[in-house]
Amino acid sequence: MAQVPRPGRRAEASAGGSSLAGTQLLVEKLIPEGNALGRLADGRVVIAQGAMPGDRIELVRVSQQKGLVRALEFRVTEPSGLRVTPRCPVVQDCGGCDWMVLSREQQRASKLSMLCEALLRTGKIEIDPATIEFFSDATPGGYRSRVRLQVVEGRIGFHGRGSHVLVEPEHCAVSSAALNVALTQLRAWARLRKGALDAFASVELRAAPDGTCSAYFEPRDPPRSMLPAELAELRRHFLVATSPEEAAAAATWQRFELTQDAYLLAPPGCFTQVHWQVNRMLIERVRAGARRRGVQSFLDAYAGCGNFALPLLALGLPGVAVESNALAILAAREAARRQTLPSDGFVCADSAHWAREQSERGRRFDLVLLDPPRAGVKQGLSELAALAGEWLVMCSCNPVTLARDLRSLLDRGFELDSVEAFDMFPETHHIETLAWLRAPPVQRRER
Repeated sequence: MAQVPRPGRRAEASAGGSSLAGTQLLVEKLIPEGNALGRLADGRVVIAQGAMPGDRIELVRVSQQKGLVRALEFRVTEPSGLRVTPRCPVVQDCGGCDWMVLSREQQRASKLSMLCEALLRTGKIEIDPATIEFFSDATPGGYRSRVRLQVVEGRIGFHGRGSHVLVEPEHCAVSSAALNVALTQLRAWARLRKGALDAFASVELRAAPDGTCSAYFEPRDPPRSMLPAELAELRRHFLVATSPEEAAAAATWQRFELTQDAYLLAPPGCFTQVHWQVNRMLIERVRAGARRRGVQSFLDAYAGCGNFALPLLALGLPGVAVESNALAILAAREAARRQTLPSDGFVCADSAHWAREQSERGRRFDLVLLDPPRAGVKQGLSELAALAGEWLVMCSCNPVTLARDLRSLLDRGFELDSVEAFDMFPETHHIETLAWLRAPPVQRRER
């Protein structure tokens, strides 16, 4: 078996390291961001994206910086016994499912190990992986309800691993049947409408349980909409938008059931989780945790379309949901109104700025829920944390930035109560984590 990762953007950065060409080493383990780690005979660390623990690899081309060697190209001379046959024929070319060559059991063990290593190295937080409850869906295939596809000269596909090379699978092994039908329909339309997609960089397809499929086209610069005839044809199959304004004006928004007593409305282009079954597990754990801890009020920062806020409101808890995306707030308010839930607590604002104002007023919530993007809470963490009267819960898809933010909270006097993991992205190195923290005593006394 031989594997030669294709050179990508990193390969363009350096052509050095020719003296290491032909050097062989054993891959020791997987580390955050889905990379693999091995060591040279002199102790230097080698990072190889796409290698697996137990692989023996031969370096072909590397870059070197500050004692760190990055394998830009390598061959697997002896494959690891952990490898399994992937169920996708383009897995080595496509940049998506980087862990499909591992069994689900090995993926689980590796994700928990990677999470704990990030917590320890970045956050100085020591947790035994065996103590972390892991939530996953029993059926691994066809879990994705949303995919982002790249558009290149009218062709539609995924970026290759570490590159901008377009990979065009006829069928995506991890996407739902409805999404694969939508991809086939979109490609057929693009072939008939030569040049119709030239003004767009990407398209996000999303299938909802209500049977609808949306297509949100991200324009290149300068932006433009589609021609009326083009839109009319696409709208036979999709809810279509090329801008937030078009999405807001769409006659129909997709409906996603969050719990038995709450649902979410999602305009084209607004964020929703990719794995809906696991997302519902995540929501239920937040609600169960709030009930168990006697929460009476909440703040949901980075609230999106109300993924957590709407189910918490459905429990009868008063709260505020803050989100900077105006379209998402519009959708959350409308969903609350249709379900006769309070809608006046949805605020369109920057979470950090809003929290600063509320903190200066001495405002408190029993629970502060933070669900930031992958970069974590870059600004305003102190102000948001100051609003927690009893509990703070962080939801994160990036173990490294989670560890950084948890360290900041622990340094402020918060106490880590529990950590749970959710397999939101099977076949990949990504993992969703939920961490509950108790507020410092001084904040609890000030309530």
